[in-house]
Amino acid sequence: MRFGIILDGGNLPGESRTQALEDRLGKARRTRDFGYHSLWMGGGFLNNGWHASSLLARAAAEAQGLELGLLALLPLDHPVALAEQVSTLDAIAGGRLVLAASLGWRPHELQAFAIDRTERLPRFRESLEVMKLLWTQDRVTYQGAYYHLEDVPGASRPVQSPHPPIYIGANMDPGVIRAGRESDGWLVSSRATITTIRRQMPLYREAAEKANRTPKASAWREMYVAPTHDQAIDTIRPYVEAMYSHRASLGHNTELPEADRIASSFNQVLEGRFIVGSPAECAEQVQAYADAGVDELIMRCQWPGMPGADAFQAIELFAQEVMPAFG
Repeated sequence: MRFGIILDGGNLPGESRTQALEDRLGKARRTRDFGYHSLWMGGGFLNNGWHASSLLARAAAEAQGLELGLLALLPLDHPVALAEQVSTLDAIAGGRLVLAASLGWRPHELQAFAIDRTERLPRFRESLEVMKLLWTQDRVTYQGAYYHLEDVPGASRPVQSPHPPIYIGANMDPGVIRAGRESDGWLVSSRATITTIRRQMPLYREAAEKANRTPKASAWREMYVAPTHDQAIDTIRPYVEAMYSHRASLGHNTELPEADRIASSFNQVLEGRFIVGSPAECAEQVQAYADAGVDELIMRCQWPGMPGADAFQAIELFAQEVMPAFG
């Protein structure tokens, strides 16, 4: 089992951007110093957040030697621009970048980019096709429904050849099967419960094996470890309740299997999604993911409004008291 940390934790309107940036850089340093494998950043727009690739590039200076992971919302990024960003990040990471591709779901983002919801999947597919051509060909011609390139130069080549590993982020069964059939790995949503992961893992592995691909599953998880269970719950409760309530109000339930709907009570949100509690409890929960076939846990331990110091404590305690049990 490998472990990574999600760089961002969300921001509330009015929070100091300067302090928030310093918190993220402090998180990157601790991820490096305490022996984690990877540092990840998720894409998003108009959400009091950050430009994902820009922040990840800055944080890389604090996290030398770590694998970097970028979750990109492909329908919202032009593939020419994203291909160049990925090539640049791969060089910054010394050839240790992973690109995770997602459809995106927030209605306000789709509206702001003038993208019809029904266009997400075909745009996603075309974007992947265009980027792979740009990374591997000196001249590129492509005529799709959304992107048109006529004999243009290729993009700068990534350090990794032919390109960095590409995972597909998926919640629903068809997307999970697509990840197995067409990508280098499945990025499991933080909203998926472990019950759903256990059900979907055979679908993913069967699709990967039929496509002669080596299955690899990395799961985004919510994590908070403290000396006692009650301390962990008391620390995260106000921030987690607010964030999940907000996401449910935006309609994220429509993007999840029925068993994973997040319009639930706090305790129901925690169940099967969070690695939370004392070190012993967290180790037991991590083992459950290993038993389910998950190869890497990529963990968020900060939510909008939470002080950076609370996140730092969880990063350090997890590395000291939980990670050693998993080599």
